[in-house]
Amino acid sequence: MIELRLLLNGDPDAPNRLRALLAREGFRVEESGDEGSLTAVEQAGGEEGAQRDGTARRIEELEMSLRELRNLDVAKSQFLANVSHELRTPLTAIVTYGEVLRDGLLGEINNRQQEAIQSVIGSSRQLLGMIEEILTYARTSARAIELRPSEFDIAEVIRDVHQMSASLMRKKRLHFELEVDSVTPRARADRDKVLHVLGNLVGNAIEFTPPDGLIRVHVRRSPRDQAWLEVAVSDTGIGIDRQYHEMIFREFAQVDSSRARRHHGTGLGLAIARNFIQLHGGEIWVESELGKGSRFFFTLPSVQAREPAGVS
Repeated sequence: MIELRLLLNGDPDAPNRLRALLAREGFRVEESGDEGSLTAVEQAGGEEGAQRDGTARRIEELEMSLRELRNLDVAKSQFLANVSHELRTPLTAIVTYGEVLRDGLLGEINNRQQEAIQSVIGSSRQLLGMIEEILTYARTSARAIELRPSEFDIAEVIRDVHQMSASLMRKKRLHFELEVDSVTPRARADRDKVLHVLGNLVGNAIEFTPPDGLIRVHVRRSPRDQAWLEVAVSDTGIGIDRQYHEMIFREFAQVDSSRARRHHGTGLGLAIARNFIQLHGGEIWVESELGKGSRFFFTLPSVQAREPAGVS
């Protein structure tokens, strides 16, 4: 029940205009005892009033659903962080004791035992990498990630990533090329976050490129804004169908989600990379065709950018 008391004086046509206005707004207008006085006592019935009531209820239901989804998202992130932390501790112990056994610190072992222990260590490290990825995702989802911007040479970060991935590239006989355009300014960003993004993109390129393929990283000024940098990581791998170009940046997304898929992972790497780039105010996207390789691009502010990356 909504009551609105209107005292009208002077203009003889005011009651008629107000009646029409209130009727359009869905109120039923009644005359009161006082001269020139109207009372809007309740919303009018009929199709228009019912439609307005239904819309209001629907909006309220949607707002409630949105609040519930936000609460569930927070709970999910907290659950992932807690479980990942509890799993990381025993896995770290497994790796440590495995290395002790492998190095013969507890006595000599034969070749077959060494191979088995090395397999345990390798699998445990793979799981640790996945857990670290989940923890990073949980922190980014909870907005617990802060940027610590500094000035650095982006080419040095790319060389660091190449050095860390060199053994994997040698196993598949992959070729690596780095091209940095002349007069490219230094980046102003969070170096560790950029290292993480490049490590993920290069790691994906290694994973999805067949032996004897090529991985290439190119750095230039962004064509959209010369004060920003554009980094492209390309490969001669299996490529990505156009219908999946947006999906791969979503959380837990897998192009091949079957249990028999050849390539495994959490499906969080590109989602984390996207979050890190967006924290800098940049963009990340892919150009690819199935069977023709992929090119992943992202942009970063340089020291010449008007609004360099700050703390988020």
